[in-house]
Amino acid sequence: MRNAVALALFAVGYPVAVVVIVRWLPVVRERRVSWFAAHEAAVSAIVVGQALRMRARGVIINGAWLVIAALWWVLRPGSARRRDRRP
Repeated sequence: MRNAVALALFAVGYPVAVVVIVRWLPVVRERRVSWFAAHEAAVSAIVVGQALRMRARGVIINGAWLVIAALWWVLRPGSARRRDRRP
């Protein structure tokens, strides 16, 4: 049962995460909130799937990217100024 749930999480998580990562710089630069939220949800699903399969290395690697991506989004220099300039 755990493997079936993990497989379902991977089937949704990996494609969504990869699509957003391919467009990562515009997503962050243009503050595409829905894309970023989809990415964070997808990577979270991947982390849970890795945990269900008892793969510590997968949890660590994907969990680290989850945190790095969130920090990148929050700490991007000049992001607040760019948001304020939009009409």
